[in-house]
Amino acid sequence: MANPFAYDPGRRVVRIATVFGVPLGVQGFNWLPANEVIAWGIFTWLSMRKRPAWAAWRHGLLGGLKMAVVLGSEWCHNLAHAVAARCVGRPVDAMRILFGMPVLLYNEPEHPSITPHQHILRSAAGPACNALLLAVSLLLKRFTHADSPAREVADAAAVMNTFLTTGSLLPVPVFDGGPILKWSLVLGGVVPGRTQAITERVNLGVGGALAAASAVTAARRHWLAAGILAALGLLAVAAGLGKLRDL
Repeated sequence: MANPFAYDPGRRVVRIATVFGVPLGVQGFNWLPANEVIAWGIFTWLSMRKRPAWAAWRHGLLGGLKMAVVLGSEWCHNLAHAVAARCVGRPVDAMRILFGMPVLLYNEPEHPSITPHQHILRSAAGPACNALLLAVSLLLKRFTHADSPAREVADAAAVMNTFLTTGSLLPVPVFDGGPILKWSLVLGGVVPGRTQAITERVNLGVGGALAAASAVTAARRHWLAAGILAALGLLAVAAGLGKLRDL
C-alpha cells in the first residue's frame, strides 16, 4: 500500500534540519501549522468559557500551553520511533512536517532484511515514550491544585498520552500495534503468510469491543469519548475486513 503522506516526487522538498540522523523536510505549503492553530484556538475558547473574568492574554497563554503538551506528545511519539529505528540499525528515511505535525517515512518498511525484533522495537518505542510521559504528567498533577490552570495543563497531557499509549497499541496495521502483533506472531513461529488472517480476526474482535464500549459511553452522554471509540472501532473493523494494510 502506497503511503499517502509520502513526498510528491515531482515537487521540491526543502530540508530544514536533521533530527537524530533523520532529514526533516517540508514540501509546498503543507508545512503550515494548521493543527497548532486549531488546537490553540479550541483550548483558548474553552478557557474563555470557563473563566470569563480573565484577561485575553491569560486565555491565550493557557490555550498555548495546553496545545503544546497535547501536540508535543505526538511529536515525542514520532521522535521516539526515530530514535529507536536508528538504535536498531533500521533508521527512518525521512521525517516530513505535514500541517505542523511530523510524519515518518520509510522507503521500504517491510524490507526482508529487517528482523522481527527490529520491527517490534521501533514500533514499540512510540507507545513506550507516551507511557513515560503519562507517568510524568500524573506525577505533576500531584503538585497542582484542583481546578487550577496548572492542573488543566497536566490533565491535558495525561489525557493525550493515555490516548496515544493505548490507541497506538491497537492491532490495526497503520498503528503501532499492527506491526507489533504481526512480528510477534512470526517470532512465535507463525508463517508470515498466515499472519494476515490472524490479525484480521483479532481486529474484528477488537472492533466489536470498541463498538460496545462506544455504545456504553454514549449512553452515559460522554459524546466525545464515544465518538473516538466509534472511530477506532471502525478502523479496527476495516482492518479486520482486509481494507487497511501497512503503509
